[in-house]
Amino acid sequence: MIGEVINAKDYSLKPKATIQQTGKTGFNTDAIEQLKIDENKAVVLAPDTQEKHVLYMAVVDADSNDRAFAIRKSGAYYYINTKQLYDHMELDYIKNTIIFDLVRCNKYDDAIGGECYKMIARVRTRTSEENDE
Repeated sequence: MIGEVINAKDYSLKPKATIQQTGKTGFNTDAIEQLKIDENKAVVLAPDTQEKHVLYMAVVDADSNDRAFAIRKSGAYYYINTKQLYDHMELDYIKNTIIFDLVRCNKYDDAIGGECYKMIARVRTRTSEENDE
């Protein structure tokens, strides 16, 4: 028996978040679209209890959680101020480019209070030109 034809558009978005050299976390346009990010929203973050440097996130209404990071906008760019968090986690975002692939993880929706995404980090050393910027 054959099932329903898979719609490629349902799998075309690649939401990502990148730690800037300032320590802010910026979101790509696919993340903005899929997670419905805007200035009236905030981001809840929770660490993985077993894996170091792994986070889970959810986008929530700004007034629904007083422990969430407020989403700010600069031009078409949305970000959250996460410098102190990453400093505490000892993530070297100055020497390294750190990009998080955001992967839907619905089993933790209730625990985090929204649509949960696992933040899977990809780390590469910045070139000397990137460090000079």
